[in-house]
This record gives sequence, structure tokens and C-alpha cells, in this order.
Amino acid sequence: MDKQLTRLSKKLSFVLRHHPDRIGIQLDKFGRADLNDFLKKFNAHYQTPLNKKTIEQIIYQSNKQRFIIEGSTIRALYGHSIPVESLEPAADPPETLYHGTSHTAAKLIQQEGLKKMDRSFVHLSNDSQNAYNVGRRHDSHPVILKIAAQKANASDISFYPTKSGIWLVDYLPPEFISIK
Repeated sequence: MDKQLTRLSKKLSFVLRHHPDRIGIQLDKFGRADLNDFLKKFNAHYQTPLNKKTIEQIIYQSNKQRFIIEGSTIRALYGHSIPVESLEPAADPPETLYHGTSHTAAKLIQQEGLKKMDRSFVHLSNDSQNAYNVGRRHDSHPVILKIAAQKANASDISFYPTKSGIWLVDYLPPEFISIK
């Protein structure tokens, strides 16, 4: 994505994942907003020429698939710090998932498990490279945690898939977590 689309994507993330109140919109319990209302208020607040076509460019050019337009609504697919319910039903995860984190956090996670902290869900990656890239936001040499996802699922822990390959979970006890 070019720099302008990246800047807009970050603003979309900020509003749809964390602060819809910043531009005066209300999200439903699944994190959806009316697209026309969103565009009107987003453009008024940020003084930008954002439109549906530009959002579609962001969606199709990003490999992270952060947003989706569904009919007359828009929503972030994951990453919320505000409470939202998953639209995807729980599903059987792959055998192994991954989570990238800092060395400091890894020690705590091994004792207490993976908690959603200020997010609506814990985010897990399908592959270790994606987990590494996410973990680099917190540590230049992140720790990659290996998650025994199928074993956790067999213990009644629900996993929610997203269209971007990220899996969501409410909490993961330490017995299902090891360092890769």
C-alpha cells in the first residue's frame, strides 16, 4: 500500500477498533457502523476525502485484512480494545498457532497464561513468521510462543477464526503454551 493509504488505514483502525466516539459514531455489539454515517463523520473529523472506493483499495491492497464492508456497514475484523462480539462462530483451530511477544511478557505469560489485556480477544497467528512480525512491535527480538491449539480446543477453549488468518481466543492457560 502507498503511504497515503497506510495513513488512512491507521486512522480507520484507531476509530473502528478503539475510539469510535472520537468521530461521534456508535458501533453495534459486533463492531459494525453504518458506512455512510461513518464516512460522513470520518471525513468531517479528519478533513479527508475518504470514500467507499478508497476503503476497498485499503482492504484489497493490505495483506492483513483488517476491515470489511458488509452491505451498508463497515467493521474492523479484529484488534478491538472496546468490547465487541465475534461474528464468526467458534471453529476447530489448526494443531498449532503462534503468538509473538516481548521477553518480559513471555515470562508472565508462561506463569499466568495469555490474557486479552486491553483487547476484546487474544490474537494468535497461523504461522510463526506473522507472530514474529507482530512481536517486533514490542521487542526487537521477540519471543515466539507455540500454542497447542487443538489440545486447548479439546479442553473446551473456543477459538474464533478471522478472514485474515488470525485466530481469536478469550484466554489461554499456560499449560497450552510453550516457547518455539
